[in-house]
Amino acid sequence: MTHATAADATPAPPAKKKDKHLYQIDLVRLVTFGGVILDHVMLSVTAPTNVAAGAIEMFLRYTRYGFFALTGFVLTYQYRKRDLKATEFWRRRYKLIGLPFVTWSLFYWFYTRYKFGGVDAITNAWNSFDAVERSVKSIVYDLITGHAAYHLYFLSVSMQIYLVFPLVLWVLKRTWGHHRYLLAISFIIQMTVMYMMVRPPLSFLTWGIQGEIWSHLVVTIIPYQFFIFAGCVAAMHFEAFQGFIKRWRWQLIAGGLVVMLATWLYYLYTVDQGEDLFRATNVFMLHNMWAFIAIIIILYALGTIWQERRTPGSIPDRLMRTASDRSFGIYLAHALALYALLPQVATTSLPAVPRVIIAYLATVALTVFIVETLRRSPISLITTGRNRIDWRIQNAGRSTAVGLMGIVIGVIVRLGFEMWAGNLIAATGAFLVFSMALVYWRQVREGKVAEETV
Repeated sequence: MTHATAADATPAPPAKKKDKHLYQIDLVRLVTFGGVILDHVMLSVTAPTNVAAGAIEMFLRYTRYGFFALTGFVLTYQYRKRDLKATEFWRRRYKLIGLPFVTWSLFYWFYTRYKFGGVDAITNAWNSFDAVERSVKSIVYDLITGHAAYHLYFLSVSMQIYLVFPLVLWVLKRTWGHHRYLLAISFIIQMTVMYMMVRPPLSFLTWGIQGEIWSHLVVTIIPYQFFIFAGCVAAMHFEAFQGFIKRWRWQLIAGGLVVMLATWLYYLYTVDQGEDLFRATNVFMLHNMWAFIAIIIILYALGTIWQERRTPGSIPDRLMRTASDRSFGIYLAHALALYALLPQVATTSLPAVPRVIIAYLATVALTVFIVETLRRSPISLITTGRNRIDWRIQNAGRSTAVGLMGIVIGVIVRLGFEMWAGNLIAATGAFLVFSMALVYWRQVREGKVAEETV
């Protein structure tokens, strides 16, 4: 006869669920979104003839390709071992990105007119049949091309990626063992397109449908297809790719820095030979592509270090996760903050370096304030692509205090310093107070005033 012991009676602890979150991507995403804001700030507040600024801006242009490589990588990682139903995929993805795209396109369309012509500019756009027709055509054009603001092309291209991704995934799953050849073909196409984009177009590309496509090529998937596809292939072979990066990361980082140095030296040489900065720093110059690839690899390698050394639950870990959650909204809203700050920041007499630093920090701070407000508001989904932070865990009192402080600061900035940014700060603060009134009303009605705070 056997006797059960206490140890026998104790149930085995449940197996720990494997954490599949791509923490390395959090770092890549954060740096990339920060880089694109810095690029836009520098373009706005430095002289177009500043050679040193041009060198930095040239490297920051990697962000465009980095965005799309990330998109391909993350999508494929999520679906490489799952069945993908195209209609469900499209419905979910277009809701998360399509709604913010339409919302911000409309907002920037109206905001641009108000900013330069006041209320009259908006009313004049709708005060006659001809005006309405022109306005509707303008809005439709912006929704197709992403031209309502300089950065919205990214969303337009992203929606094109979502459109073709089910087919790309289908091809990748059925061509296992041949991905290197597909990647080589994609690379050749990429080099050819980039070579042609910075030169006069061929005659047959100056008319007809093909001419229209060519003249708007920058807002299509075509100039970015290699980076998207490379991200897809890397994720499809995730274990091998991750192992390779970890094993050789210091060599890859060193090699990437050498490539960046060579690109920088060639940039200085071409500028010294008389090439204008716009062309030398052009995002589609073929010789700059090697530096873009190097920077993406370096960032991913650094991301694997963060992945290995992060302490779950630590302050840096929580900040990184929060920044990753807010990154899309920050990208969408940063142009609004920069528009509001530019009239004063761009004309200040400060030297270039402190002017860039001040403009960047101010843009980031104002953008974060806007996004944190939106994430707590009823319009979070249509402005940030994420559902509102659960009203049950929001601290309505603290957020209301922040909103009131924003109103006060905005009024001081507007009246005391005559800065347009004051209007935006005050309006954001007022909207936060309004959103918190709704949250508090619901918490009281449901009897669930937050115990946790966000």
